[in-house]
Amino acid sequence: MRPFSAILPFRATLVLTSLMVASSCGLSTNARNPFDGSLRQQQEDRLRIQIQNMNFNDITIFAVSAGQRIRLGSVTGKTDGNFRLDWNYANPISFEIDVVGGRGCDTPPIAVDPGARIWVQIPNEVGAGQCRSGRA
Repeated sequence: MRPFSAILPFRATLVLTSLMVASSCGLSTNARNPFDGSLRQQQEDRLRIQIQNMNFNDITIFAVSAGQRIRLGSVTGKTDGNFRLDWNYANPISFEIDVVGGRGCDTPPIAVDPGARIWVQIPNEVGAGQCRSGRA
């Protein structure tokens, strides 16, 4: 018969090993199937929006279409930002730019396709220059 002190480390190792195996087998409720193509397709169908803020001030940018206004986020002055957005591709998209401590501007509407990349450029001086957007 083995002494009690020799059995205890063996049991602890056995329990720890079985927990590691169970967690790696996908018993978690948050596990995703790597072979499910719908998640990948969902990510590819989203609009990719690249913001180039040439202004010194921070901006807040909104996507606008058909009476709907969606806040994308903020972009610090003199930096670039990237956003992804689910979109109804039947409607054209335009952008409303709110410059912190300054004037804002809007871009003209543009038609988009699923998975499209869109760029938005905020000039150094809003008002003197026009905010622009387009498809990449």
